[in-house]
Amino acid sequence: MSYKVAYIETHVKKMLANSQKAMVAKIKQIIESGAIDLANYDTTNNSMVLPKAIVMALLETEAKQYEAKGTAFEKQIKQDVKNIKCFI
Repeated sequence: MSYKVAYIETHVKKMLANSQKAMVAKIKQIIESGAIDLANYDTTNNSMVLPKAIVMALLETEAKQYEAKGTAFEKQIKQDVKNIKCFI
């Protein structure tokens, strides 16, 4: 059983590292895209609102890549994600 745990852990870590690289690479693109209002961004009050919005958008976009839409595994992945979220 421990080899399965090690296998899963290794792949999850690789996937997270790849996702992190991809998301970090998109930060500058997002900031320069015109999608956010930098002129009215207040670094004093609510300074974390915009960074949090960027992180949420990045995470949601990255998560969509793992949904397995249109595959035979879509239903299983949805169920597994639902179960895992109950424990985190």
